Parts: sequence; C-alpha cells; structure tokens
Amino acid sequence: MKQVLLIAWREYKQYVLSRGFLIFLVMFPLGLAGLTAAMGFAERSKPSRVFVVYDETGQYADEIDREITRRHALATLNAWNVYLAAYAPAAAVEALPAPFAPDGVSDARVKEIEEAGGYAAAEAAVADILRAGAPAFTAPREQFERVAGPVALAVATSVEEAETILRPYLLDERNIIRADGEPAPLFAAVLIPEGFGAPALNGGEAPPSAQYWSRNLTDTALEDLVGNALDAALKREAAEALGLPRAALDDVAAIAAPFEAYRPDREAEEAQLDMQDRIETLMPAALTYMLLVIIFGVGNLLLTNTIEERSNKIVEILLSSVTADQLMMGKLIGIAAVGLTMPAIFLFGGLAGSAALGVGGANVMGSVFASLFTSPLLLIYLFYFFCAYAIFAMIFLAIGAVSNSLQDAQSYMGPVMLLVFAPLPFMIMVFENPNGFIASLLTWIPIYTPYAVMMRAAADPPLWEIVGATAFMLAFAIVLVRFLGRIFRNAILQSSPPKAREVWRLARQDAA
Repeated sequence: MKQVLLIAWREYKQYVLSRGFLIFLVMFPLGLAGLTAAMGFAERSKPSRVFVVYDETGQYADEIDREITRRHALATLNAWNVYLAAYAPAAAVEALPAPFAPDGVSDARVKEIEEAGGYAAAEAAVADILRAGAPAFTAPREQFERVAGPVALAVATSVEEAETILRPYLLDERNIIRADGEPAPLFAAVLIPEGFGAPALNGGEAPPSAQYWSRNLTDTALEDLVGNALDAALKREAAEALGLPRAALDDVAAIAAPFEAYRPDREAEEAQLDMQDRIETLMPAALTYMLLVIIFGVGNLLLTNTIEERSNKIVEILLSSVTADQLMMGKLIGIAAVGLTMPAIFLFGGLAGSAALGVGGANVMGSVFASLFTSPLLLIYLFYFFCAYAIFAMIFLAIGAVSNSLQDAQSYMGPVMLLVFAPLPFMIMVFENPNGFIASLLTWIPIYTPYAVMMRAAADPPLWEIVGATAFMLAFAIVLVRFLGRIFRNAILQSSPPKAREVWRLARQDAA
C-alpha cells in the first residue's frame, strides 16, 4: 500500500504543484471577475438604439414612447434590486419599507416606488444601512431613443414614400440627427399605415400591417417592444370601444395575482418553496455538468501522462520498484485527488468569500452551500464521481498503455469521445422529465448511470430503480476495471503499441 500511496502522491504533486495548475487557480477567479466586469462594461457602453416612427394615423408613436418608458422603469427597478443585494446587509434590507425592499419586478411596484417619492426617497431610506464605500445608485441608460427623422419624412404622403426616404439611413449610407444634434446610425424604422387598428374597429376587415425595418436581425429587443406597444394600444382602443376608459386596461394589467409554490412531500408549514429549494432543483444539473467536465479533464491527464512515461521509458524505471497493479492504482488515486482539488478549492473559497462579504449578495451563495451541506447532494456527487471516474479513467489509462504517442491514441479516442458526450443532447430531457423514459433508460446504461442519477437526484426517483441501476453499474465497473487492467499490465512495457486486433488478446491473458 505504501508504494501505491507514493505513486499517488507523485502523480498528485506533479500536477497540483505545477506552475500551470497554480496559475490556473489564480487566473480562474480573476477571469470570472474580469468576464463579469467586461459584460457589465459592454452593457453600460452599449449605444442607444436610434429609430424613427412614421405614423400615418398619428396615434401610435406616443404609445411606443410609453412602452419605452415602461421598460426603462422596469429595468431601473431590477437594477435597484441588484444594488441592494450587492451593497446592503440582508438583515437590514428585510427591514426596509415595502416599496424599497427587494421584491418582484412589476408595473405595480414601479408605481408604488413613484408614489413613495421615487429613487431619491429610496436612496435616503437605505443611506444608513449601505456597506462602507458603496457607490450611489445609478439608473441604467435608456436603451432606445426615438428621433424625428429627416425633414422629408415629415411631409411624406405614404408608407412607400417614407420607406424610400429612410432606406439610405437604414443602409448606413447616411446618419440620422439625434435630439442633441449629434449624428447617429439609424437602427430601425417603424412604418404605420393609415387604417392600422383592431379588426373590430375597421368594420371587421383585416387592417394593414405595421412595418418594422432594420438590417439587424439578431437584436430583436426593439422589434418586440414595438409589437408589445402596438398590441397594448389596440387593446386600449378595444376597451374604449366597449365603453371602458383607456386607463382601465392599465389598471387591470397591473394586477398581479398572489401566487406561491409548494411541495407536497413536506408538512404544510414547511411546504412553501424558497430560494434554497429552487437552487436545490438546479444544483443537480450544475453538478452533472461539473462531473462530466472533471471526468473528461482528469481522464486526459491520465492519458497524456501514461503516454509520456511510456514513450520516455520512465515507466520501466517505475516498474523496477513497484508492480504494474501498484502503478495503476497509484495513478488512479493521484489523478482522482487532482480532479477533486479544483472544485474543493473553489467551493471553500466561495464559502469563505461569502462569509467575509456579509452582504445581501451572499444570500445566493449561502443557499448554494446550504443545498450542498444540508442535503445528500454532495455525498451523491462524491459517490458517483468515483464511479464515473473508475469507468472512464480505466478507459483512458488502457488507451495510454497501448499508445506510444498522442497520434497513436487518436484512433481510440474517437469512439471514447462519442461515448463520453453521447448523452449530452438528452440531458435537458432528463432535467425536464427526471422520471420519464429517457431518464430511466440512461440510468440503466452503466457508463451513463452517474450522470443520469445525478441529474435526477432532486426529483425523488424510484429507489428500486436507483439501487438496481447502481448495482448494475458497480458490477459493470468491476468487470471493466479487470478487463482494462489486464490491457494496462500486458501492454505498458511493450516497445511498440499493439494493433487493435491484439488488444482483445491482451485483455484475456494474465500478466506474466
């Protein structure tokens, strides 16, 4: 056993204490922080989308402006929630007055904050509880800006003429002039013909369609906004035609039903779902993805390490002091420890960071850690990590033993890659229907059992199915380890890699 542990320590130290690994540990959190900052900067520096509206009816341009104002108010409210989560302690935030405390983003809450004095009053209410050094709250930039358009557009007599006038601007051949006098590219144009409206308001006949013109086909935010604004406008017209005031529709739309979700497997007083329950639902999918990435990563370490030692004759020196079985077990244990080191460092680093911050943003992290440490998810993950590792690590180890170079290993890696990643397209189906046919099928395929069970862990799958599939997987793993272990022992010292047809012979014979 001592020799096995020495080999394991050698393998572990070779990677964990290497410069590349240490640099990765430093660069990974810095990279995440940099990516988050870059995304925030990109969002803040995103230019306002400039557009024009040609409205022959003269009724709907203001409705579009109204929707822009509404969307910006909702975005500002969401930014306020994020601001409190980042810069105010959770306990103090809970004591804030109802309009200013973090809550859902809705039109009704926007109205409540306006009636309570707006964000100036909100900042005054939280001034005493903000963390030291917290910046002032800043509302997000306006995402869209409607401009008047060229002078010729004001005297256009038809949608066709308006389109002709605006085409050079839409093709970036000319710039439009913004309200502040600065030139800017025209992002889109909205053309509303005479007669546009609800069918009921047009004698039951189908009205002409409004037109949205833009070269940008990927950013559909403005297109969706205009569509929603016109829909709401037509509904207000229909409400008015029925004898209701236009504002009545807005009052009705602002109604939000009180709605809570509950779990039937708990007592009534504990059944209501909270943030931790939601995270526990998502955690198996995150752990399954991590499992797949780590298994593939450490498998590649085993493959390249074995090929390097074999091609450089280092393995011959090692086998002069230990047996092939001891070498194999030492490699498996050492690389498995490497595979657990990275998530362990990030896990406890995140725990320490969230405890040190002590701000509202730690609520999510606290729920994540509570989900891991107060539920069996972490134990399930560790068990199936070792099961999946034993299966795929032995495959990579055997491939390394029969290959003198990475080029030799390529012929075997194609089928292995297909095996590793084949279940990925079906994992979303398992997540959405964890007790369905696909989930059960993948559970009973031994090489996919760890992933399928992890994905189903929070859905209370049938116990007999999990126990039976796990027992079948363990039996398969034992047979596979014995089979591939023979290949490793018999091929590791061969000077030339065996041909594919000789691999089966190596697997059947015991080492000399």
